[in-house]
Amino acid sequence: MDKKKVATSKQTKAGLTFAVSRVDKKLRSSKISRQVASNASIFLTGVVEHVILKALENSGEHAGMKKSKRITDAHILAAVRSDPDLARAFSGFCFSSRENVPKAIDRILPEDEQKLRKQRKLEVAQRKKESAQEIAD
Repeated sequence: MDKKKVATSKQTKAGLTFAVSRVDKKLRSSKISRQVASNASIFLTGVVEHVILKALENSGEHAGMKKSKRITDAHILAAVRSDPDLARAFSGFCFSSRENVPKAIDRILPEDEQKLRKQRKLEVAQRKKESAQEIAD
């Protein structure tokens, strides 16, 4: 007697949490290329899962530092901006939050360059304020 093989998904075989089939469907429908390798969706799902896991791990640490039991949008934003790699990955993404969160560039640059950057920001703000006053007069 032949025993039926139990169907296992690509997701289970790869040991991933995110749905490989959904990523595969989006990858094929996006028309990035005429052909898509069968392992491409598994690899891409793993990468997406790793990036999201890293962002959530960092945001959990930020929530813990503020003695919060829940991760909020501000914690995620702070986690993404404080990690240079995540900041680059999400550079084109627009986060909306009510809180001001420092950018990663402020932590990456040496102190003297940070001071120059702050001075330039102040100069630009003063020019804007002066031009607004001139227009008002």
